[in-house]
Amino acid sequence: MYRQVFIKDFSQLGLDLKFFLANQKRDLSLSSAMEDSFKKNPLFTRQMQIIAIDAIATNFLSRDALAVWTEPYADLIEERDFCVSIVMAGNLPLVGFHDLLTVLASGRRALVKMSTKDSSLLPAIAEALYSINHYWKGRITFTDSLPEVVEMIIATGGEKASSYFKNLYSRIPGVIRGSKYSVAVLTGKESEEDIKGLGKDIFLYYGMGCRSVSTLLLPADYKLSKLTAALSSFESLVSSEVYRSAYLYQKAISAVSGEWFEDGKFFIYKRDTTTPPPLGVVGINFYSEKKEIENYFLKYSESIQCVVNYRYDNIHIEPGKTQYPVLDDYADGINSLEFILKNS
Repeated sequence: MYRQVFIKDFSQLGLDLKFFLANQKRDLSLSSAMEDSFKKNPLFTRQMQIIAIDAIATNFLSRDALAVWTEPYADLIEERDFCVSIVMAGNLPLVGFHDLLTVLASGRRALVKMSTKDSSLLPAIAEALYSINHYWKGRITFTDSLPEVVEMIIATGGEKASSYFKNLYSRIPGVIRGSKYSVAVLTGKESEEDIKGLGKDIFLYYGMGCRSVSTLLLPADYKLSKLTAALSSFESLVSSEVYRSAYLYQKAISAVSGEWFEDGKFFIYKRDTTTPPPLGVVGINFYSEKKEIENYFLKYSESIQCVVNYRYDNIHIEPGKTQYPVLDDYADGINSLEFILKNS
């Protein structure tokens, strides 16, 4: 019974969000939440928030997708009072939605601590859910701080934060995620459509997510000028002053320090940069043979979330698809729904 209610209510939420996107002025609460999100984080432009909401409604909240996702666990899913605490990141709009959805899909309650950078939109969407079925208001609690006693933890953050949570909650079941980034491998034979897709992978959400392609592996004779020209149309997507200031800063620092870089006019290419590279920087590594690609992945495998345009360790994503995950695209490859059901 619980699973059927979950599928019905959340698929309705998906339809309501689609309606909102088509008629934004009719839902003042969600529109206001989007404005608040932008005030708190200038990188969360209305366009970026709309893309995030649409991806969630389309890929996560269709009736068929929810039914297929939960079907293998139908006998385990049931309403329980067990509470899963979720510590959400704030690098992308609604980046923690999948964790919340997973906890509720399992039948457990959710205690949600949001990032101050992304604290407006999800509560507004939760209110939309409550209007569908007030039952869910008793299953979700938003908090500014976690209680001393936590039954289970799902936390996402940078390396320092993940180390902190691993130490703090070492004695309870948990999924703790650190910083990751995504890589694309090019051969020089990519089609125009491939490059357009790659542009989305790089610049959507300003390249701030773990699924954002921030590093390119390129043939030794690859012509960057051709790629730069193909990516030029994405400049309007990253129009935030915060992003432009970051790009200009990185260009100036590289010029002053004498480091090699190539200017893409709204981003720079750099070699041997940190992973993931800073905002406004696309990291590049050149290869002469396939073995060098394999060596790169062996070296950085623990830090890589997605691999685009190359099959490695059964991970392969076509250009343009990294920012549109489906329900079973679990972060770090850990099936969090199964984890919750087996450990609570």
